[in-house]
Amino acid sequence: MLPSTAYGESRLSLWLRVRTYAVPPSMIELVTGRRTAGDWAGACAAARIDVDLDLRSVARAHGRELAARLRADLRGLAPDLLRWNMPRIAPHGLLRPGLTLTLARYERPGRAGPLHLVARTPPAWADAGQRISLGVWDPAQPEPGRHPHPHPNRRYRLDLHRHLWDARRAGELRARSGADGPWSPDHDPLGLAPPGLGCAVARWAAEAAILLHAEDRSDTPFTVRLGGRRRLVLRVVAGQGHGGASDGAEWRGGGGAAGAEHRRAAGRGHGAAATESEDRRGT
Repeated sequence: MLPSTAYGESRLSLWLRVRTYAVPPSMIELVTGRRTAGDWAGACAAARIDVDLDLRSVARAHGRELAARLRADLRGLAPDLLRWNMPRIAPHGLLRPGLTLTLARYERPGRAGPLHLVARTPPAWADAGQRISLGVWDPAQPEPGRHPHPHPNRRYRLDLHRHLWDARRAGELRARSGADGPWSPDHDPLGLAPPGLGCAVARWAAEAAILLHAEDRSDTPFTVRLGGRRRLVLRVVAGQGHGGASDGAEWRGGGGAAGAEHRRAAGRGHGAAATESEDRRGT
């Protein structure tokens, strides 16, 4: 029997092809040359990323120490890597329009929330150039009204995934994606992930722990999106190390393997749910 991808592209090959044109080798070479020379603004220009922030204004409004931290992150930014990893939409792989996502947060004691370094994509009606912009978002300031979604999107937390845009952290990709060791069926003991998706199930607990720590939550269910209209709702159980998760965290599915199988079969699309689990329709 021929594989399901015999007459079409696999998901991974599709996105690899898209990114080959979205981030061509010539762009990577030019961006890298400018970045390694210390010209972060020139590197952004080479990656078609507009810089919509002023470090002097940031220093005046938020202090020199915060501005220095922001400058260090801009110097560490790999604009081509950011463009490579920005959320995209099928079938043509265009940048997801009208999106604001956080790259870094800068705490400000006594202020109303941290200052955010954000990346933005234009709305659909203005996305012909497929450009990205960099800016800062201050939760204490009124919205400028120039972007359809100025608030950072909670789904895309690149401040928790610096290896997707920060050249200083790019070496973490293999470990964070679960590619630093041999794959084993034991990494998915309940069989929750649909076959063929290549899910790094062994990383789910550790990644969830990072998110929950950032949100100052310790015993909150979290959702894993598996594409289509299916979700996994899981809970981290601390202190019982499992599947390579850090800090002894593990994930647990409610109802055991049989219950998980029942929910997976009953759902729609490409996912399942466990631990307070339910199939949910996505958008």
